[in-house]
Amino acid sequence: MEKRLEKTNDSSAVVSGLGDHVEVIMPSGERNFPLLIVSGNDIDCISWGEMYKDQINELLLIHGALLLRGFEIGSAQKFNDLFSIIAGKALEYKNRTAPRDQVFNHVYTSTSHPSDQVIHMHTENSYAKTSARIIAFYCLIPSAGGGETPIADERELVQSLSEETIRKFRERNIQYVRNIFPGVGLDLKTIYQTDNKEELHKIFEESGIDHEWISANHLRIKWVFPAFQVHPVTRNEEWFNHMYFGHKSLYDAQVLDIFDEEDLPFITYYGDGSKIEDSVIQECKDFYEQKSIVFKWEKDDFLLLDNMRYSHGRKPYEGDRTILTAMAQPVY
Repeated sequence: MEKRLEKTNDSSAVVSGLGDHVEVIMPSGERNFPLLIVSGNDIDCISWGEMYKDQINELLLIHGALLLRGFEIGSAQKFNDLFSIIAGKALEYKNRTAPRDQVFNHVYTSTSHPSDQVIHMHTENSYAKTSARIIAFYCLIPSAGGGETPIADERELVQSLSEETIRKFRERNIQYVRNIFPGVGLDLKTIYQTDNKEELHKIFEESGIDHEWISANHLRIKWVFPAFQVHPVTRNEEWFNHMYFGHKSLYDAQVLDIFDEEDLPFITYYGDGSKIEDSVIQECKDFYEQKSIVFKWEKDDFLLLDNMRYSHGRKPYEGDRTILTAMAQPVY
């Protein structure tokens, strides 16, 4: 029987525990990669996943981010199968903020956002009553240039924030405001899988969301969530929210010229409705610029993240690029 993974103080060490032809390379101080699990031979990734899923999950719990490289996956279906073995059944993507195409079962394309634009750092669905503990990304087609998926440890972000900033969010929480109307962003049916007003009202009531019909086709919703949430496995209190992603200062200037602030598609405030200072966003921005882990995708790369610990984003890119994603283990 394979022994449990050995802990080591050497940040670049190779540890055993996942088979004779697989190396587990610990992250280095250069931060170019998360923990790497590298296949050196032709390995049946499905059989390998079945055999070592407990060890993989142990590593994920310790490190928060794993990159599987060199495994022959090759398709959305096989990605789904391997992900489900490791993390459990993939979840349907609900309460959406970004357009995605469903390609197999509950495997989706990553956000369909213009290729010349940045997707800012965020933890998936951290604005929602139900989110996912685990998210994975699979590289089916790497881009010709750019298109990296930066990731960052939100525990380190908290350590970098000022005591005053932490205090404000603990006391005030975070308010999310969303405007939904035709021609901008996702429609109601895409977001909530229904556009029936009675069904929507029930969803909002169950989720503690205030809603107002500004017009027949314009819905505005507001809700307040804590900035910190408890991890369901470790029971640690984690910085888990969508505050940074939704801040007004990150919007393109052209968008701000078109919309009044109250009508922006998605925007964040302190829980009492007061504005979050630009200086707070600058603290986060400085951290992400200095501490994000950025690596170049290779075909068949499989990135596994603890969504309650690691944020992710996307760099602009050139050419074709297909990154698939799946989520598992609902958090309520």
